[in-house]
Amino acid sequence: MRVITGAQMKRVEENSLAFDLTYARLMENAGSAAAAFIRRTFRVEGRNCMIFCGSGNNGGDGFVAARKLYENGANVVAVLAEGEPKTQEASSMLDMLIMMEVPVFDLSRDSENVLACIQQTDIVVDALYGTGFRGALRGGGKIAAGLINDAIAAIISLDVPSGVACDTSKSDPDAVKADFTVVFDCRKPVHVMPEGQKYCGTIEVVEIGIPPEAYADIESVFVSTDLEMALEAVPIRKVDSHKGDFGTLLAVCGSSRYRGAAVLAALGALRMGVGIVRVASVEAVCCAMAASVYEAVYLPLAANSAGGIDASAALPVLAGALPGATAVLFGCGVGDGEDADILLEYLVKNAKVPIIIDADGINALARNIYVLQEAVAPVVLTPHPGEMARLCGVSTQQIQENRFGTAMNFAAKHNVTVLLKGSESITALSDGRVLSNHTGNPGLAKGGSGDILAGMTASLCAQGTSPGLAASAAAYLHGLAGDRAAKRLSQCAMLPSELLRDLCEILASERR
Repeated sequence: MRVITGAQMKRVEENSLAFDLTYARLMENAGSAAAAFIRRTFRVEGRNCMIFCGSGNNGGDGFVAARKLYENGANVVAVLAEGEPKTQEASSMLDMLIMMEVPVFDLSRDSENVLACIQQTDIVVDALYGTGFRGALRGGGKIAAGLINDAIAAIISLDVPSGVACDTSKSDPDAVKADFTVVFDCRKPVHVMPEGQKYCGTIEVVEIGIPPEAYADIESVFVSTDLEMALEAVPIRKVDSHKGDFGTLLAVCGSSRYRGAAVLAALGALRMGVGIVRVASVEAVCCAMAASVYEAVYLPLAANSAGGIDASAALPVLAGALPGATAVLFGCGVGDGEDADILLEYLVKNAKVPIIIDADGINALARNIYVLQEAVAPVVLTPHPGEMARLCGVSTQQIQENRFGTAMNFAAKHNVTVLLKGSESITALSDGRVLSNHTGNPGLAKGGSGDILAGMTASLCAQGTSPGLAASAAAYLHGLAGDRAAKRLSQCAMLPSELLRDLCEILASERR
């Protein structure tokens, strides 16, 4: 599924001009395709249709749709929400509509006629803004959006519901809530973001004559991770491989209170294929782990009074361990407090390899966000919504209302990769790309699940996979294993540790 930004769509349209297309032809095609969808969905002959048109090219698409619906027997009224069109193409389409004697009202001058018509309309078309909307609804656009939402009629938006930002899904309180959105040629971010989809209703993608070649230099900003893509992140093991070929993960995890977190993170990393896991933690964690995780190497560290890692004693040990690591995992179960803050800052400033920060490490980062400016290697964050809220200084509800936009903005602002966990976890890269995941189920909502995911992500990074692909692949495989575990054990009864068996079976079936 191709998903591109509004700016990229503009480039695609510009590229199309090299293939005997014009902006007027694209407008004609878009409006005709929208009208054809409406005719397929509703009986239009004899029905009352109102098309609210903005002053840009989306309004021009609306004029074409109005003409086509009129030609097919609909009783059509067009409404100029913001006055005369500002583009030559849209003006030409309006002139054609007027020549056909289709009623055209100016909202500012003919408000009484508009109000009278909308009370009797059956179908309303929103052609106010499209992909170009930014900021807030104002003036005629705001009034028109309110009239559209209040209409007792089917509401169809052209390309993007007016009042919703194409790339971020940030919405005006009065944004149009469409029953259907006719999307021109390919989806935009708003069509795949949950916070945008609630305004779109049913989405229908229609072709408008753009040749495939026009997309030659356009890279999709949203990708839905699948099994093939996830497996690309898992190195194939050659016959003459040895453990050094698959990296060394330094896992600074655990405390006397959270011993299991270090165990699960290490097991997730080992099952995901890393060659060596070196666990740097307090003696209590190392002793407990050594009884069951035989494959790990242990670096016992002194404990502070709370049972966490004593940072002052740990730094010399970590200084000796960092040069041999190909990735660093920090945070799973380390606990809270000043020592965690010191360890985080030291690792971020000194790690020359990807560093994956999870759980208590993210809480420490929320108190010291400035340290990201001094990172010398890629940073991957794996927060759940509550941790993301602490990073951003907002409420968890605000995160859930704009998951995609928040993760995208944070990743770009701080030059990091963000794996935002939850229903349909997403991986936001610093370059603006987003990888979405659709595996997983509520059975994964148990303590320890995130530790395994962090270990899997760190494992792939340690093996040389790029951070973005590592995070998205780990999320996909973690969720897929969770789905299989739920079938075996039920969502209620399954335990995070039990999905490792299913992960092994998935990798075995794919010969990894």
